[in-house]
Amino acid sequence: MMRLKGRLTTRSLLTLALSIGILCLIISCGKKGDPLPKGLPVPGGIGDLSGEVRDGVLFLSFTMPTKNKDGSDIVDLGGFRVMKSCSNCNAAFGTLKEIRLDDTSGFTIQGTRLYVYDDDLATGYRYAYKVHPVTEKGTAGDASNVFLIQWQEPPPKPAGPVSVKVNDGAVELSWQQDEGYSYNVYRHDENMYPLFPANKELLAQPFFVDTGLKNGQKYLYEIRKVKEKGGLRWEGEGLKVEATPRDLTPPSVPMGAKAEKRGNAARVSWTASEGKDLAGYHVYRLIAGKAQRLTKVPVRETFYVDHDIAPYRYLSYYVTSVDLSGNESEPSTESVVVLKE
Repeated sequence: MMRLKGRLTTRSLLTLALSIGILCLIISCGKKGDPLPKGLPVPGGIGDLSGEVRDGVLFLSFTMPTKNKDGSDIVDLGGFRVMKSCSNCNAAFGTLKEIRLDDTSGFTIQGTRLYVYDDDLATGYRYAYKVHPVTEKGTAGDASNVFLIQWQEPPPKPAGPVSVKVNDGAVELSWQQDEGYSYNVYRHDENMYPLFPANKELLAQPFFVDTGLKNGQKYLYEIRKVKEKGGLRWEGEGLKVEATPRDLTPPSVPMGAKAEKRGNAARVSWTASEGKDLAGYHVYRLIAGKAQRLTKVPVRETFYVDHDIAPYRYLSYYVTSVDLSGNESEPSTESVVVLKE
């Protein structure tokens, strides 16, 4: 019995020693090993998710986070997961859109805010939205605040037609008033979809003047009706119209016009006008108080010779400036030349 007991004890000791050896290999028996990998950074939350009804659809927007939850800078933000639920149809939150920042479709960024739209909405239904930031490796941050909306039918298009008046670097638009509505006017620049109206404040009257435009460039405008409902501005689809502003400002009046007899002709000279878009000058001759334009096209020189003077004892001349848009200045002072004593 004692011998058997001793064998069991020896076997137990061997087993214990082997276990300790394995444990030493794992923990290096007190030697300092490589640190354990830390958890991946989690993007910080979004707290300003909001929605606006524009162009007859729902636009969602939020400020993109720049910090992780631990306060460090986000360096691997890959995109966002937009979630949607419908309470009327008993639909829990599901993915509406997976946004990848290395893509170029389905969203737009203005400043620090990202905009995305949802056009799959039914009148009378209640919807909820939230957003998760997602890293390039797929780590999702906490959900944003929830935006709620009960969908209603947006306002219809404004009643046409739209009256367009173009000016020098400006466009004037006017249309028919619809009672109970305000208006926004959008300008499509270089075929880019406009997120914000050209007017700074809602328009109470059906009239808008857009200034600071480039002459000769075609602009596309869209006029939309706006209605206040449920604490939101509901904006419907727009009525579109094109307009091209043009230069209507004439160049400066030529100065120092002077007519002199030179042999069998009359020579008219003047001082050059200023202006980058100056096309030239027209010269006029006055006979019995009636003006005759002598130049078929504007002349670039600052003088003109009239050879058709034989029948007249005296003649009077004046000069105008013409720009590339065809605008003509006021006449210069008249100059009289005596041809026969």
